[in-house]
Amino acid sequence: MKDSKQQERRGKLAECAAACFCAKGIADTAIADIAEASGYGEATIYRYFSNKENLIMECGINFWKMAGEAFEALAREGSYREKTGIGQVEALLVLTQEIFEKHRSMFRFLHELDGYLASRRVESGLLSEYEAQVDRAKPLLCEAIEKGKRDGTIQCTAHTQELYYTLTHTVLSLLQKMAGFGNLLPGDRLVEEGCRIRLLRRLLLAGLREKDPGTDLEA
Repeated sequence: MKDSKQQERRGKLAECAAACFCAKGIADTAIADIAEASGYGEATIYRYFSNKENLIMECGINFWKMAGEAFEALAREGSYREKTGIGQVEALLVLTQEIFEKHRSMFRFLHELDGYLASRRVESGLLSEYEAQVDRAKPLLCEAIEKGKRDGTIQCTAHTQELYYTLTHTVLSLLQKMAGFGNLLPGDRLVEEGCRIRLLRRLLLAGLREKDPGTDLEA
């Protein structure tokens, strides 16, 4: 019972911290802000998270864990398993858009987190745990790509891992851009965000369907 209550309190603190980071930004959020939002004292926060860095990483890990569970739930559906390889890839990309639309502010947080990780030497254990959650959907997307290669719906001959990282980094970059600085310039408002996401999805799927020309991709 005690462990359950502790986990519940830890979860609430991380949830409040994520809301603060999304609202004020990582750099401008102090532990005092999180204490005020959560209703717990700063000492309690430090009891569960030894420093701000650990709390930041916990927020990132929790988000990707949630996303990973959503992808895994989709993959268990019978209708998903019956799809062709390219159909499964499309279903995963559609779900990614749905997650973005529900948790837009977290993608802004992830954009900041990338910069945070680039500027600091994060504890290796935390970084490994974060990466594990980021790549939680990797087996599903790779399996979908491999299925598509077998059933002929994916003609691109690039290595599956190359396709995985290219697809995910391209989509995530657009989502983080829109969440972080999507309307920075007047021209950014000329195309509706949903349209941009759908168009990118169509372009990526078309690229997977297209048979590679005889030229070397590395050229």
